[in-house]
Amino acid sequence: MKIAVIRAAMLTVSSILCFALPATAQVPEEAIRKALAVGMPGTTIDAVRASLVSGLFEVQIGTRVFYINEAATYMFTGSLINVQSGRNITQERTDAIAADLEKVVMPVLWSPDALQDAVKLVKGNGARKMVVFEDPYCGYCKKLRESFAEMNDITVYTFMIAAISPDSGNKARDLWCSADKAKAYEDWMVRAKVPAAADASCADPVKRVADLAKRLGVGPVPHIVFNDGAKNVGYLASAALGNRLLTVKPTF
Repeated sequence: MKIAVIRAAMLTVSSILCFALPATAQVPEEAIRKALAVGMPGTTIDAVRASLVSGLFEVQIGTRVFYINEAATYMFTGSLINVQSGRNITQERTDAIAADLEKVVMPVLWSPDALQDAVKLVKGNGARKMVVFEDPYCGYCKKLRESFAEMNDITVYTFMIAAISPDSGNKARDLWCSADKAKAYEDWMVRAKVPAAADASCADPVKRVADLAKRLGVGPVPHIVFNDGAKNVGYLASAALGNRLLTVKPTF
């Protein structure tokens, strides 16, 4: 019974190593996009492509991959597995898409324009640089701030996203609109000191940061990006973070 269930959950695909189908393969992109606009209103569809399975098409939304039939009546949200080799085709595609997006987005992330939307913390000579995506209500993000407090000669650009609490967006705005952003942020994250409410006239970058995080495929936080493009998802103690920084060869 268990084997039968597993087999039923898998889709047999070709063992061809490449992902592209012959150029003659027809993709009913317009029809699929129209159907998804009705079924998933407000969702941005980044691409519709042929998959390795005849009659099944790949739908890309950000860094995620879904599958849909030609009539656009059924969507499959699991993984395509090659039964013979065990290859997870969906994971391979997701990784490839993320890598391609990062090549484009990473220079944008480290650009002066983008970094203007980050809270900047400088300690010592600030030589070792990193970007971190955090939520004001993230417990492990607060632990990461303690790691920063124990370190020297670092520059940390913090992008605040609103994902954990219904109040995350409001708190991010209050922190951003503080007279001293870096101090207000550290006071809140490390010392639980509540920031003053933001003035109604203050413009915040919360939406722009959310868009940037989506383009980078940021999920769980804290999400650290080093200035060679490498990433770490999750908390790192100061010693481990310091050792990781020793391996970074600055690119951006």
